[in-house]
Amino acid sequence: MRGRRACLALGAALGMLSATACAGSSGTAAGDAAPVKGGTLHVLSSIDLEHLDPGRAYVTSTQNVGRLIYRTLTTFAPAAGEAGGKIVPDLATDTGRAGDGAKTWTFTLKEGVKFEDGRPVTSKDVKYGVERTFAAELPEGPPYARLWLVGGDAYKGPYKDPGGLASIETPDDRTIVFRLNRPVSDFGSAVSLPMFAPVPKDKDTGVGYDNRPFSSGPYKIDKFEPKKQLTLVRNTSWDPATDTVRKGLPDRVVIDLNLDPAVVDQRLIAGQGEDADAVALEPIGPASVGRVMNDPQLRKRLVTGESINTRFLSINTRHKPLDDVRVRQAIAYALDKDALRTTRGGPIAGELATTLLPPTLPGYAAEDPYPSTDGKGDPAKAKALLAEAGRTSGLTLTLDTPATTAGKAQGEAVQASLARAGITVKINEISSSAFYSTVGSPARQHDLVIDGWTPDWPGASTYLPILFDGRLITTEGNNNRAQYGSAEVDARLDAIAATGDPAAARAAYGELAKRIMQDAPVVPFLWDRAAVLVGPNVSGGYGHTAFVGRLDLVSLGLRK
Repeated sequence: MRGRRACLALGAALGMLSATACAGSSGTAAGDAAPVKGGTLHVLSSIDLEHLDPGRAYVTSTQNVGRLIYRTLTTFAPAAGEAGGKIVPDLATDTGRAGDGAKTWTFTLKEGVKFEDGRPVTSKDVKYGVERTFAAELPEGPPYARLWLVGGDAYKGPYKDPGGLASIETPDDRTIVFRLNRPVSDFGSAVSLPMFAPVPKDKDTGVGYDNRPFSSGPYKIDKFEPKKQLTLVRNTSWDPATDTVRKGLPDRVVIDLNLDPAVVDQRLIAGQGEDADAVALEPIGPASVGRVMNDPQLRKRLVTGESINTRFLSINTRHKPLDDVRVRQAIAYALDKDALRTTRGGPIAGELATTLLPPTLPGYAAEDPYPSTDGKGDPAKAKALLAEAGRTSGLTLTLDTPATTAGKAQGEAVQASLARAGITVKINEISSSAFYSTVGSPARQHDLVIDGWTPDWPGASTYLPILFDGRLITTEGNNNRAQYGSAEVDARLDAIAATGDPAAARAAYGELAKRIMQDAPVVPFLWDRAAVLVGPNVSGGYGHTAFVGRLDLVSLGLRK
């Protein structure tokens, strides 16, 4: 997940998102007052927070919450539509200055940015925050530092090598320089990731930092009960004059975790008591769609946002018989995408996906390599491919799903889909707080995974390489859940990365996505859209493309 504002329409060229007229575009009825400072904002979540540690935060829901607590060198603009995909300065005064053919990047920190104890944030804190992501104890974060920084392939992090990484230089307290092993034209976008948040060395508790990151943003952690509740209070050292992104309006933000999604919907539909000051972290459930859409007053409180996310079924290409492309293609034909979308609320949840790259992402190229009528699957074609592969009966696969209501429903939809082709599916439910950590370990991952991907910034360069470069498969924190490796694809990824023409690179990624789909390592089934309810006293709400259309928490406030 991640978040932005208003209703958006799918299908604009080159990933352009356009606002449309639809109910609840601002999250409140027309003419309602703007949010004011004060009060307690309640966030009702049906899922858990996987990691608060900025070095480990690589799930969009956690990144959305983390943006309240810590700042990064750059970040996403707080806006709806295409504007929210723009990278803007955050800790830094600008989005970076490139040198040496984009192999050296320099950032200057703003003056007056402080941690929660009043000490200034320095370039050394940012350097240390990046260096600790190399530690084996913290494996879940993005791979960019170890891929791009000179010496990153050998560095083991500050716990084993306190001397630090020489390719991150801090000539003074406000200047930080990154020396890369290759040209990276969008490095200024990469430093928007939580791994580029500052961490004071004396506050680092290793794995324990997950429970109490030190604040550089508008809120600090008052109390955290994992799997139950996170309470944030004002960081009085935060200076809004240094921060053009976060509004910091509520006095407190209370996030309740692991709630029954049906109960979340019921509470927000009623909108009484403290729930009048509440928002949902996740979209409304399928059972609530009809009621909300048919009630004009409720529709006014429904915030809908598009995303650059594709949901898909990952197929473990290293498990037999899934190493046979015909078996994977059979699964691609058999999957009932419409049934999977129904588990998420039907058409309000998005468009049926036929490609890896969504139409909202630069590089998208239209295709439908495994077509079926209305996206309901083609069991006959699937059976023919299985017969060709010598798998006419007895094929049993295990599917990993989050242990949530939506996860179970999606698992059952896959189970029913593949059963029509003669494939038996066993469902393995995994706690939402440990889901990506578990499936990100190849030794613990099973045959199939309910999966999806939001690029780290708008562009295929943070989509295809992360998910399908076989050289990036790791023992922990693995993002290539298909465990897919192709020398041809890897070589093509290298060639595109070296392309100096952005337009040519976008087109090349679109064609490469088609090539990857010939091997069917994943089966795309949904291009996400999110419809989220807000309480009657909440204002400033919009769905953000970077957070899978969910609300951007940094702009929310109360009207009273």
